[in-house]
Amino acid sequence: MKDKILSYLNNENHYWWTVGLLPGLYAITYLYTNNYTLVNSWTQFFYLVLGFVVLPSIAVIFVGYAIRNRSDRIKNMFYASSLVMITAITLSLVIYLGWRWKALLLLCFFTIIISWFKGHQYKKGVLILIIMCILGILQLAFYLFTSVVFYSSWVEKSTLPDLEFKIKPNVYYIQPDGYANKSSLENHHFHFKNDHFYDEMILKGFLFNHQYRSNYPSTLTSNATLFTGQHHFYDIGKFKNELFNARQIIMGKNPVLETFKNNNYKTTAILQHRYLLLNHPDVYYDRININESELSILPNYKLDKQYFNNLKHAISTADNKPQFYFIEILEPGHITGLKNNDTTIEQERDQYINNLTNINASLKNIVNYINKEDPDGIIIIAADHGGFVGYNYTGESYQNPTVDESLQQGIFGALLTIKAPDNFKSYQENIKSSISLFPTLFSYLAQDSTITQELDDSSYQLIKTGTQRGIYRYYDENGTSVTENIQ
Repeated sequence: MKDKILSYLNNENHYWWTVGLLPGLYAITYLYTNNYTLVNSWTQFFYLVLGFVVLPSIAVIFVGYAIRNRSDRIKNMFYASSLVMITAITLSLVIYLGWRWKALLLLCFFTIIISWFKGHQYKKGVLILIIMCILGILQLAFYLFTSVVFYSSWVEKSTLPDLEFKIKPNVYYIQPDGYANKSSLENHHFHFKNDHFYDEMILKGFLFNHQYRSNYPSTLTSNATLFTGQHHFYDIGKFKNELFNARQIIMGKNPVLETFKNNNYKTTAILQHRYLLLNHPDVYYDRININESELSILPNYKLDKQYFNNLKHAISTADNKPQFYFIEILEPGHITGLKNNDTTIEQERDQYINNLTNINASLKNIVNYINKEDPDGIIIIAADHGGFVGYNYTGESYQNPTVDESLQQGIFGALLTIKAPDNFKSYQENIKSSISLFPTLFSYLAQDSTITQELDDSSYQLIKTGTQRGIYRYYDENGTSVTENIQ
């Protein structure tokens, strides 16, 4: 082995795969090891191999052939600079999930200059990259073997799809991301009165559940429970960066969508952004306002679709079957996700409140339109979680458990208001958290009051770092604030 390495370092031959293939190979292993749930579709894999491996390799082969009769110095400069630049570009894309133009251009400029003088030493860099690739492949293999190959889904067979609805009104579920409930908005962290919005919505026929909570603190973890009516407990403690397979559960075949479809409903998803479609999941909805061509290969959730116009079009073109609409709006959102020294808790709070007041107008416009077009439809506005105001950033809530109920409210306290017939009121009183929302609705539609009897309305937080790691219950089934380590 030593002789082969020395022979490689000392000979004057150049190999296209050392600079055309290796950088992209390492970048792909890094991306899949660290962000598997964001890129685990065959479409993304095909384009990543094409863009990170095939095209750079073709370019290196072509240019290498073109300069085959040039001096060794030019060849060394080309292979050395190609090695650095292809590695830098591919790693920039997988680490930052986007281009860093200024830094890359500056790096390319200095790389070409340095390669003119030191290019003959680039093979040492190739050896380092080979070691990195081997380690990366081993890490990825370990991850796939331990987390993917033998993965067992936490979603159990549900009895919900077996329900037969006695009444079949159109159902509109509007989800404003991170919209806090009244109890949260009026605590000392948020310090905001939202009464004008509440009063207007009540006049439109809405009834509020001001103590409503999410069961989990993020869009994926909360919606996975919402659309299954089941707890995942962060995938039974196997949670990594994201809840595994969450987007497939939310946008794919799940108990809620199955129940609607089994009762002859047409289902439509109207999304503002492509966050729930980042890894190109199989979509079980009959209609969706985002095309496959609008999805990104590397994770990039922003799209900013004209969701209100898309909803109008969907309603105006609906057939005579009963309809279910899921409208996801990523506003008001929440405070910054990562530590940001440029903002304070007060500034994050002010930005959140500003976003909330803006989305109020949009929600009222949507409701006015639905009420006009479909006065008998059931309209549910329910947020996926709270706004996290009170923390410096959302990630801070995952670092240490808290017994401060005002902070717990900021995580889980979520808006819930429903416009439905008067006889739904007794059912709505039983909706305490995300997990009981659809089962309770189905209980009403099927006229069966036994459906929600075994649901656990507790709220759970995952502490990822520090000495007190584990899954903590912050609210019990009765809505009482607790801080209990359950795992």
